[in-house]
Amino acid sequence: MRIFIMALCLCLQLAVAAASNVSLMPIRDLRPGMQGIGKTVIQGDTIEEFNVEILGVQGSEATGYSIFVRLYGDLIEKTGGVAQGMSGSPVYVDGRLVGAVAFGRVFNDPHYCFLTPIGRMLSLLDEPKTTTPSGWLPQGTSLQAGGFTEYGLHYLQEKLQPLGLEAVGHAGSGQASSKELQPGSAVGASIMQGDLTLGALGTVTWTDDKGNVLAFGHPFMQRGKSNFYMTKAWVLGVVPNMQSSYKVGNMGTPIGRFTQDRASGIGGAQGQLPKTIPLFVTVNDTGRGQGNSIRVQVVEDEKLAPAIVDAAVVNALSMTADRNGGGTARLHFTITGRDSQKKTLVIDRENMFYSSDALLKNVNAELSEAMTILMQNKFESVELYGITVEAQLSEQVQVAEIQQVKAATNKAVPGEKLAIDVTMKPYRGQEFTRTVYFKVPKDYPKGKLHLQVRGGSSMAWIIELLRKQQQEGVPAAKKQEQRRTLADYVKATNNADKNNEIIVDIATGQQSMNDNPNGKDAGLAGMLAGSPFKQKFPFDFIVDGEGEVTVGIGEK
Repeated sequence: MRIFIMALCLCLQLAVAAASNVSLMPIRDLRPGMQGIGKTVIQGDTIEEFNVEILGVQGSEATGYSIFVRLYGDLIEKTGGVAQGMSGSPVYVDGRLVGAVAFGRVFNDPHYCFLTPIGRMLSLLDEPKTTTPSGWLPQGTSLQAGGFTEYGLHYLQEKLQPLGLEAVGHAGSGQASSKELQPGSAVGASIMQGDLTLGALGTVTWTDDKGNVLAFGHPFMQRGKSNFYMTKAWVLGVVPNMQSSYKVGNMGTPIGRFTQDRASGIGGAQGQLPKTIPLFVTVNDTGRGQGNSIRVQVVEDEKLAPAIVDAAVVNALSMTADRNGGGTARLHFTITGRDSQKKTLVIDRENMFYSSDALLKNVNAELSEAMTILMQNKFESVELYGITVEAQLSEQVQVAEIQQVKAATNKAVPGEKLAIDVTMKPYRGQEFTRTVYFKVPKDYPKGKLHLQVRGGSSMAWIIELLRKQQQEGVPAAKKQEQRRTLADYVKATNNADKNNEIIVDIATGQQSMNDNPNGKDAGLAGMLAGSPFKQKFPFDFIVDGEGEVTVGIGEK
């Protein structure tokens, strides 16, 4: 049976090789000392050759083989050895394709590296994860970011770190190759295109007459089934580096998509492009009178997209503000899509934010959370149509703190509007008073009504309430199990309190949890949700602080 399977795999590889008009050299035919050539691009789109010496084979049939080689020649001396971006470079012995440059070791002699055998790459779609030679690193997995400011790049690096990725600011979207992809051509695997670019440069290992492409010789992100842009590329040059030399280049026009990202490389086909999420961002700095906008397409990937969208928006803010530090921002975003039942989903959210020293990185939390809720929810898959973001920035401190709250009368009846005077003091400004009108619930019983008046940005009231409960020995409410849907989370996001609102609600603890549909969320979530009678009043500044009023409720 084993012999039959091996024979079948060999037949499939031979058929694939025939489609690409190239003969292959299997592992069993390799001998130490064999001489070959490799192909790659180190300038523009011209494929050049370098010399290769086969030193041996490491591994087993169970774990997978790797081919140990030495690279030499004029081209290798120019690059300083194997460089990031050379991954995927095809290596031939006696005109037969052996494999692809894949792994090198940091701070070791850069003339030595491992190849991924072509047999493993041809069976890429069915190959399980295999073992990387211990201590050896993929040559070219750093993401190259184009169009990012210094601040934006730093923020991007922070967002990518939990995903096990890193980014450098060496990519561009200028001149690109017009030639057809062939073994040795530079190729890009991109996760964002447009005014900003983000992806990795590598080398094509193998193509066929059907437009299929294999590249890299090692994983890009090892996403398995994947959804990345395949782009042409233009290499500006190779930068020598003590740790590892790397290619610098431009991501070209998308020509297809990579659909597999496995241990032995990445594979895909030219023609159809990946599914993407359009993002349009406009930013205005009211103090400087400056404005900017960006348009990008982000690949539809539930793990990557939230972080990439977040970083793209923060970069647009950074481009416009051209400064770090504090200030006030107003952000309005709309995310549209549909759920697994083809029903439209819309998150439409506007809020104001203030930070004394790090405004840019504090503006985008709600958008990032909304993206995560939609794309990583546990209920159902979501397809996003597009995201629009509008932001206004100011160096001014547009914050006011509640100083006093007072009811216009000490008595009210169910169903009537109760006037409440709220005195506030803006930052370095004069106190002023605004009146809000709370509608008393029509079925509220006779007795005392305790109302809490707070700013949308104030969390002090929750801290104080928890402190009092702890002092009085009140046990924390136990969270009741409940079934929720994605639509519930979308609704909760759209209806969440805003920082620029005054919120009036019946004081917590005055009514039983059973009277409050939102009370099923115990603890902090339940407190933030409030009662069914909560009322909100928007203002053009962020409101902080809180207070209470008490009135008597009589009969109508």
